[in-house]
This record gives sequence, C-alpha cells and structure tokens, in this order.
Amino acid sequence: MSDERAGMILRAAFPDVGSDDPVSYFGNQGDVFQALSFSWLFWPKLLELHGAVFLALSGNDQAEISARLSMPLAGDSVDWPPMKWSEAVDSYNWFEVDQLFLRWRGPREFVADAEKELAEILVQTWRARLGGSYPDREFSVTLALADESAGLRIVVRQESPRLEAPKGWDVQRRFIS
Repeated sequence: MSDERAGMILRAAFPDVGSDDPVSYFGNQGDVFQALSFSWLFWPKLLELHGAVFLALSGNDQAEISARLSMPLAGDSVDWPPMKWSEAVDSYNWFEVDQLFLRWRGPREFVADAEKELAEILVQTWRARLGGSYPDREFSVTLALADESAGLRIVVRQESPRLEAPKGWDVQRRFIS
C-alpha cells in the first residue's frame, strides 16, 4: 500500500477535502455509522465449522455455509472430479474485491487502483486477525490478480495444520452426509 497512491485516489474521489494525507479523509467524509459498518470488513468475523476457519463477510455466513455443506451439489450420476475438503474450504475463502460492495461512486478511472489499494490493506489486517485468533495455525492471505475467471481477489488458505475432512465428506458430490 502506498500513502501517496491512496492520497491521489482519495483526492480524485473527494476533491473538497484538499489533503495529501489519506488519513484525513475518514474524518472529513465518513461518520461513526459508516466506520462501524466497515469494521467487519477490516476485522472480519471468523467461523469455525468442521475444523475449518471461514471468513464471515456476508451477514448470514454460518447458516449459509452450513446449509451448502449439508446438501449435495449434484445427484449420484455426476461426473465431476473429486474435491478434497481443503479445496472446498478454499472455495469459500476467496473474495473478489469488486464484489464486496453494492454501491460504487466515481471517479471510475480510479476504481481498479482503489480496489488494489484496499485489497493490500485487507491482506494485512486479515493476516493479523487470523494469526491473533488462531495462533496454533498458519494461514496464507494473498492477492490473486484478475484473470478471465475472476476479478482481483483475496485468497485465504489454512496452510498448517493440514485440514482433515470431516466424517461423511463426499468428495464426488461435495457435501457432508
């Protein structure tokens, strides 16, 4: 993250603030309610289900993840490649930065730069959150650049100890029976 780059992006978005220091923007453009709502983005809830840690950024994560893990994705005749438990967990723990928000404001020419700056901050805070909450585990929190399959995204993986599949994990139908 670059304070200079963030300052340039914020000056373009909020020209009336008139500061080169990105820190001066939250007090001039935000309020306590916005700060409270964004606190979960920077210090997310963490859920532990079936021995795996999930970042909770949707608001109803525990119920949604539990429901999805308990329903087969397809019938018995599906010919999908097997999916290990760790791969299934990983599929819940990556987040496209442009999908975190429903509202966007200009200037549009700085959106990609703003997303990258935000993503770099989130990588740092999410690493700290996971490390502080699970000191006995190691996680990687990395950026994956946009490609044909997805936009810029943050990828969270438990590196150690190795995730063990819960009893009843069906690698073919990708659910816990």
